[in-house]
Amino acid sequence: MKNNLKEIKICLAGNPNCGKSSLFNNLTGLHQHVGNYPGVTVEKKEGSLVKGNYKINVVDLPGIYSLSASSEDEIVARNFIIEQKPDLIVDVVDASNFERNLYLYTQLSELGIKVIIALNMIDVLKNKGQEIDCGLLMKSYGILAVPTIANKNKGTEELIKSVIDVYENKIDIKNTKIDYGDFISGHLQKVESIIYKDILLVAKYSVRYLAVNLIKKDKFVLEKIEKSTVSEELKKQGFESGDNISDKFSDSIDSVFADKIYTWIHSVSAIVIRTVAKSKYDVSDAIDRIVLNRIFALPIFAFVMYAIFKFTFTLSAPFVGWFESGIEFLSGYADKIIPEGVFQSFVVDGIIGGVGGVLGFFPLILFMFFAIAFFEDTGYMARAVFIMDKFMRKFGLHGKSFASMIVSTNGCAVPGLMAARTIESEKDRLITLMVTPFMICGAKLPIFALFIGAFFSAKDGANVMFIMYVLSVILALGAAWILKKTILKGKPAYFIMELPPYRMPSLKGILLKMWERGFLYLKKAGTIILLVTILIWAGLSFPKMGGEKVDNVSEEKAASIQIEQSYIGKLGNLLEPIIQPIGFDGKAGIALISGLAAKEVVVSTLGTIYSLGEVDPEDASSLSEKLQQDPDWNKLKAVTFLIFCLIYLPCIVAVAVFFRESGSKIKWLLFLTFWTTAAAWVISFIVYQGGRLLGFGG
Repeated sequence: MKNNLKEIKICLAGNPNCGKSSLFNNLTGLHQHVGNYPGVTVEKKEGSLVKGNYKINVVDLPGIYSLSASSEDEIVARNFIIEQKPDLIVDVVDASNFERNLYLYTQLSELGIKVIIALNMIDVLKNKGQEIDCGLLMKSYGILAVPTIANKNKGTEELIKSVIDVYENKIDIKNTKIDYGDFISGHLQKVESIIYKDILLVAKYSVRYLAVNLIKKDKFVLEKIEKSTVSEELKKQGFESGDNISDKFSDSIDSVFADKIYTWIHSVSAIVIRTVAKSKYDVSDAIDRIVLNRIFALPIFAFVMYAIFKFTFTLSAPFVGWFESGIEFLSGYADKIIPEGVFQSFVVDGIIGGVGGVLGFFPLILFMFFAIAFFEDTGYMARAVFIMDKFMRKFGLHGKSFASMIVSTNGCAVPGLMAARTIESEKDRLITLMVTPFMICGAKLPIFALFIGAFFSAKDGANVMFIMYVLSVILALGAAWILKKTILKGKPAYFIMELPPYRMPSLKGILLKMWERGFLYLKKAGTIILLVTILIWAGLSFPKMGGEKVDNVSEEKAASIQIEQSYIGKLGNLLEPIIQPIGFDGKAGIALISGLAAKEVVVSTLGTIYSLGEVDPEDASSLSEKLQQDPDWNKLKAVTFLIFCLIYLPCIVAVAVFFRESGSKIKWLLFLTFWTTAAAWVISFIVYQGGRLLGFGG
C-alpha cells in the first residue's frame, strides 16, 4: 500500500521565532532528518508524514524576514523554493505580529507557488483581545489561513487536511498580487511583456517575480536572465523602469516597493483583525520588566546558565554511573569470552575502551540538550541574545555574534559557525567565526565531564563547569576585542531582533530536540569516533614489541614499553618537548592531536591508551578512575588540559565550515590555525606555571 502513496512536497517558511520548528515537529514527529542544502553548508531539516493516500514530505526552511537576499539564509530559502519547486508553501505567521509577518507572505506569493498561511500563536493574539477573521481573509483576498497553536499541537490536523485539499484543487486559493499603482504597474507590464518572449524563462520562473526583482536589480534574477534570448532588451527595460520609478517617488527602489506592500498589508489588517475584548494582562511584558532589567538582566542570565549546568551534572550523575558500569561489565565480559590476542585487544582496548569512554557520557549530553531546549522553547534564549547585545558592543560585536556562540553551546560548533552568515558586516562575521570555536560545544562536553568528574567532587562539578563556561565567554570576547582593534577594525553593525512571547514548551517538542541532537552524538560515536579510535588503537598496538624488551619485566612495565615504542607513542615522544611546559606528557599530546578529527575522540583516545596499559582487564575501572590513579595527572594539569581543549583548533569538520564561511580564503584558515593554537599554548602556560608558583601543582 505504501508504494502506491502519492507524494506531496511542501516547505515551511516563516520569520524567526514564529513557531515554525514546533509545527515541523508536530507534522513529522520522529520521521525527520538533518542534511545540507546542495552547494551550501546551511543545515536543512526534512521529514515526512502519511495521511490517507498521501505521503507529505516537509522541508523546514531557515527562519527569514524576507526574500531580499541580504543574508545567506534568505538566499538559501529563495533558491530552494525557486529551484526545487515544492507543490505548496506553508507560511508560518505569528498571529500576534500579523502585519510584520505578512510581508514575507507577499514575497512568497510572487514566486508562483500556492501559499497556505499557518496562523500560529492565535492564543497570544486572543490574549491581546483580538482575533483574525480567516473566513473574510479567504473571501476577500483568496488567502487560506489555518489557525494553529504549535506549542500545544493544535490545528495541525486541520493544516494537513488543508494541504491535501489545496493540492487536489478542492480549495481555490489565489496568490496575492500587490496593486503597486498605475505608474509602477505600467512599468511592470513593459518588463513582463519582454519576459513572455522567452518561452523557457516563462516555463521555469514566475514572470511577476522576475519583473519585480529585475527592476530592483537583484543579482540572482540578473544571473537567471543572463542566458535568455531577450537578456539585453530585458536588462535595458528593467534598469530604465527602476530609474524612472525611483525618480518618480524620490526614494530608493526597494523603499518604494516596500512602502506599497505595507500599504496593502495595513489595508488587509484593518479589515480582518477585530478587537473583541479588552487586552488581557501581558505576562511576557511583565516577565521582561524583570528579565530585561538593566540591573538584573546579566545576573539572571548567569543564573540560568548555572541552573542548566547544575541540572545537567546533578541529574545525569546516576545515569552516567550506570552507563560506565555497563561499559566496565562489557569490557570484562569481552575479555573473558574472546581468546587472548590481537582481536581481543582490538575489541576490549580499541572499541570498548575507546568508544565506550565517549558513550559513557551520553546521558549527560541528553540532559544538557533537554535543559537548553527548554529555555529555547520558552523564549528565554532569544532574550539572552538581546541581553548580551549591549554587553558585547563593548568588545566590538553585537547580539548576532552571541547567537552563534549560543548555537555552538547548544550542540556543535558547525551550526554555530553557519549562524554567523546572518551577520551583514564581513568584518563582524569574520570575528565571530574566529571566536565561536572557543565555546564549549557538545563535542567538548565529554572532555569536560571526564576531567571534572575525575578531579572534582560531584558537589563541585556544576560549579567548575559554570566557571569554564564563563571563561569561554571571556576568552571569546577578549579575542574579539583584540581582533577588532587590530586586523579587523570597524564599527559593529546595528542589530535588530524580535522577542517572541514567553510560551510553555511542550514536552514532546523538547524531547524531539533532545533526541535529534543526541542522535547526532551517537551517530558520530558510531562513525568518525569509531574510525579514529581504531586507527589510534592500531597506532598504539603496532609494531609489537617482544624479545629482550619485554623479558623479565612486569606486565605493567611491558604495557608501558609497548605504548612508548608504538608508532603513536613515538609521535607522543616528539611532542613532549613542546607540551611539557604546559604540564602535558606524550599521552595527552596524542589525545589532543586525535581531537582534531572530533573533540570527543580526545576521550576515546585516552580510553584506548589506558585500556592498553591496564594490567588486569578483568578488574576494569572507569576512565575517570584511571585518570585519578595516574600520578602524571592532578587538578592543576586537568584544568590546564581543559583550557587547552577549550581554545585550540576545532575539529576538521568545523575547520572546513570555517574555510567556506570565511570566503574560502587560505589566509584566514592559516590565521585560525595559528591564532587558536598559539592562544591555547600561551594561556595554558600561564595557568599551569602560575598555578605551580602558587603551590597548586602538587
